[in-house]
Amino acid sequence: MSDHLAAVSIAGLERMAAETLSDDAFAYYSSGARDEFTQRANRAAWDSWCFVPRVLIDSRSAKVATTILGTAVSSPIMVAPMAAQRMAHPDGELATARAAARSGSIMVLSMSSSEPIETVAAIGGSLWLQLYVSHDRTKLDSLIDRAAAAGAGAIVITVDSMLEASTHRRPHGSRDPAYPPLPMHPRGRMDHAIDWDFVAKLTSEVNMPIVLKGILSPSDGILAADTGCAAVIVSNHGGRQLDGAVTTAQALPDVVAAVNGRIETYVDGGIRRGGQVLKALALGARAVLVGRPVLWGLAAAGEAGAFRALDVLKTELGQDMRQAGVRSLDEVPRALVTMNMVTPPQGEPLRGQ
Repeated sequence: MSDHLAAVSIAGLERMAAETLSDDAFAYYSSGARDEFTQRANRAAWDSWCFVPRVLIDSRSAKVATTILGTAVSSPIMVAPMAAQRMAHPDGELATARAAARSGSIMVLSMSSSEPIETVAAIGGSLWLQLYVSHDRTKLDSLIDRAAAAGAGAIVITVDSMLEASTHRRPHGSRDPAYPPLPMHPRGRMDHAIDWDFVAKLTSEVNMPIVLKGILSPSDGILAADTGCAAVIVSNHGGRQLDGAVTTAQALPDVVAAVNGRIETYVDGGIRRGGQVLKALALGARAVLVGRPVLWGLAAAGEAGAFRALDVLKTELGQDMRQAGVRSLDEVPRALVTMNMVTPPQGEPLRGQ
């Protein structure tokens, strides 16, 4: 990694990506649904929580390594599923997979990957596969079988994407060559007939952990545990589906309380700093997933940029743990964060502050 890139933050990578990507590609990656309220609120909601650090604790050797579904990882930061990454860089998902492997992270490969799972899995890192459940159950079974054969560690079922949000802009001529677009039903991309009975059947028949992505209701967290899921991802699809949905930082504590340790809980949405990762852990998440930060890095500098995105978050997490008096991820207390009643200032900090 160049010295220049090593000094770049997530915000810096986003600026570099905006200069590199076509207008259509940047709009597709960065857009949210409708008025983009939820997308903006996702980021602001993490600032609604403030640290209450402990002092006089020797946290110099703070460790950020952990396990996710039993897999040892270098940090609790995973790569979220993102479609068509070749639009960001010619190496696409292969560069992201190499960056995730170098970082010691888990990459969740999108069903709409630019590369087949077999090719991405050959990189050698830890890999999960994200799927939408369409009417074509034969295709679903085939993809699960391919994931198992490729050594994927889990299947992630996205459950919050019944309709393609009308404000998304897909660049003209864009295709997903590895997994051609699902036949679009007039009512949306997912089979509306799937229900909790389907989830229970899937968990009983598939010899891999099943993770549900798109959980915001505590009641749904309980049902996920009841039906045999291994984990849930508290997610609102990055603000790209139901505009006005609760933010993930708001939803996380209640889902964690409802699940009550029966299964692992992860969260995504609006995370741009290592301190926000630490806040998510204090609120009960086992791990977080980041999407756009990795895409910005990928667009800015390929594998090196994607690695930089993961590395800066991991580095900041370790620094903030030491500042807050946290020695390991097994010792992140709920009391570390409290609700902030003051609206944080907007915009860039003034010089000297």
